[in-house]
Amino acid sequence: MLTFAEFRDSVRAAVPDFATYWLNGRQEAAVEAAPSPPVFIVAGPGTGKTTVLALRALKLILVDGFAPELVIATTFTRKAAAELRSRILSWGYATIQEVARQARQAGDHTHLAWLENLDINAVRTGTLDSIAEEMLGDDRRPGEITPAVVEGFMARGLLRRNVIYVGRRDQSEELTEHLCSFNPVFPGARRFAEKLGVCQGFAQRVMHDGIDLGAYAAGGVGHGMLVEIVRDYHGYLRDQHLVDFALLEADVLERLRAGRLTEGLGALLVDEFQDTNFLQEQIYYELCRRSGAALTVVGDDDQSVYRFRGATVEIFADFTDRIVEYLGPEWKPARYDLVENYRSSPRIVGLFNHFITVDRDYLASRVPDKQPCAAAAAWAQDPQRNIPVLGLFRPDVESLAEDLCGFLMDVFRGDGYRVQVAGGQTYTIQRALGGDFGDAVYLAWKVREYGSNKKERLPLLIRRRLRAEGVSVFNPRGRSLAAIPDVEVCLGVMLECIDPGARIQNSIRSIRRETAGVMRQWRESARLFVADDPPPGGLEQFVADWAARNPRHMQKWPAEWPLLELLFTVITWLPRFQEDPEGQVYLEAVARTIAQAAQIGIYSSSILHGTAYDQSSVREAIREVFEAIAEENADVNEDIMPYVPRSYFPLMTVHQAKGLEFPLVVVDVGSDFRKNLHAQARFRYPRDGDNTHFTEDHVADFTPVGPARLARSRQQRAFDDIRRLYYVAKSRAENVLVLTGLTSQLQLRNPVLSVATGDCVDGERRYRFVPAEHWSPDAPDDCIALI
Repeated sequence: MLTFAEFRDSVRAAVPDFATYWLNGRQEAAVEAAPSPPVFIVAGPGTGKTTVLALRALKLILVDGFAPELVIATTFTRKAAAELRSRILSWGYATIQEVARQARQAGDHTHLAWLENLDINAVRTGTLDSIAEEMLGDDRRPGEITPAVVEGFMARGLLRRNVIYVGRRDQSEELTEHLCSFNPVFPGARRFAEKLGVCQGFAQRVMHDGIDLGAYAAGGVGHGMLVEIVRDYHGYLRDQHLVDFALLEADVLERLRAGRLTEGLGALLVDEFQDTNFLQEQIYYELCRRSGAALTVVGDDDQSVYRFRGATVEIFADFTDRIVEYLGPEWKPARYDLVENYRSSPRIVGLFNHFITVDRDYLASRVPDKQPCAAAAAWAQDPQRNIPVLGLFRPDVESLAEDLCGFLMDVFRGDGYRVQVAGGQTYTIQRALGGDFGDAVYLAWKVREYGSNKKERLPLLIRRRLRAEGVSVFNPRGRSLAAIPDVEVCLGVMLECIDPGARIQNSIRSIRRETAGVMRQWRESARLFVADDPPPGGLEQFVADWAARNPRHMQKWPAEWPLLELLFTVITWLPRFQEDPEGQVYLEAVARTIAQAAQIGIYSSSILHGTAYDQSSVREAIREVFEAIAEENADVNEDIMPYVPRSYFPLMTVHQAKGLEFPLVVVDVGSDFRKNLHAQARFRYPRDGDNTHFTEDHVADFTPVGPARLARSRQQRAFDDIRRLYYVAKSRAENVLVLTGLTSQLQLRNPVLSVATGDCVDGERRYRFVPAEHWSPDAPDDCIALI
């Protein structure tokens, strides 16, 4: 093994990035810390937590002697897990080679033999779900069947088909009224898709929160019906040897408590601990209790934005007390705060520091004695890069889109955008050499391009304005999958092929009227498209042959025709699915829906011919694939894109952008807020909690984590969540941060109140918005230059 000094020198010699730069004192202390007690790292944005976590994993192996196969590192997303693994492997292999070189030079054969037996690739990295799946697979005993994991869409399909439809539960008024108590914001859980979503969400929360179903069922008829649905759903999955992600984690905890799964763990490193739920916390603690593993947790309570998935930020904020209560005083952690921000300019760091601390009511929800971030000293070498935080506000969304896109065009296609401030000083914002629109991002709570009543929102206007300039936008979440024109045509053509004239579709009486209307629109779009005879030609004949099951170029029509094969034939006439990044995301979503439906259907998403079940196979395809997409139960996954051309301008939700950074960030703080409308209050300045907060209150008496959540009221939690969301958004920027919205938010009399623009619970505004020409370099952190 190495001393820490030898480890540090070897890493610096082996990894070029560390040759001239090494960790700051706080980072090095966190990496060097002994395996026990647990290490608790509170890491602000841009402070190098992934670097610290990767180096600590290597230090545990090379200095403390943990075998790589005994080290597990988990993080929140697959993308983050891949990045963490990449660093551990690349830095690990390079360091081992350097140490081996030194050992050969010194003739140290003992060290060489040790190094030859180290397999850094054996370190296990992933999300907790992926690690849990591996654990269950490795734990299989003779005669046991390892359950298969079903993802969101497939799980919804099983719940819908095999539980909620059974006994016409979906028609129950008692159940509907009860589900509305989870979803009190108008119109409540009235539509079937909303009922299904609430039922699925509650089934997950039962596991995530450890809800006592027996006690909950005693609350009334609706309570009892919902408990029956959850028990039947979990029972069905177990009977079929399936688990959803929540049930997967619950199975892991059950096996841990039974004394299984603890072999082969020496060190556990947990990233993004602030987004942990109660079930996951119990898994981590039980792993430690059973194995005595060296534990490192990393996170930032100010960046906890996944409450709607069951995350409980108090688990992180109260980590010291909670782990001691669970495991004993010897597990009291050593805390390390990472505060030096290497990402953002001093102006941006100053603004987001001010934003997260300015509301005194919020401070009570944070980790005790939280320290503010500080911009890295390197920024002082180039004051011209310390650009003021900008505000771009206009009276209406149309002029806002026009001027925002004009600003972006100046930066990325022109000679730059110049901001002249007091005293005649000018800051020039321009792309770096070789830079393009991919160096910027638009962030918003929602990036849907249409609002209620088909109202055009800022993301759509940005798309339209940039497209007129020859610039493409990447925003696959901008519209419902069912409403994408190319998707409409594709699905309509497929429907006309398998069910010409909607004869079978019209016979399915349980299809909702609105859903049937969506599918009619698809068919109409398809008819118009076919009539235009798109290249390479022959589509009209193809649809006619399919409708008649006419084997024009075959000896006979196949007895089974997979729906996936039909999909990939139809896109021959829809090149966008093959050439455009957004189109590829949409294609993957449709294909995944078909593939997952195949796993739960009788006919495996195939259309039969020449059997007694031909119509049944079509009916099943309509219900499990087309109806599911029409009711917006199919999700897009833009993470499948390994590369989006840098000439595209990305539009992202703040949740999508978490963990990312961009030279220029535009944060939409209120392009929808023209008035202080009650219906919009939950998105800007809550008068009460949102659906998630009502649900937390609803189940608080039945879960061990309830009291921790209820330490703050629904309204306080709603304010907390908005503040954390926009803190994440504002801390993504490296050089330029632009806040954008409507001037109604800035007016002196009766402004539209919004947490994002600096309004606090006490009603005071703590941001200062001044015209750029009045802004000066010595302005305070809360001063924003209007352009």
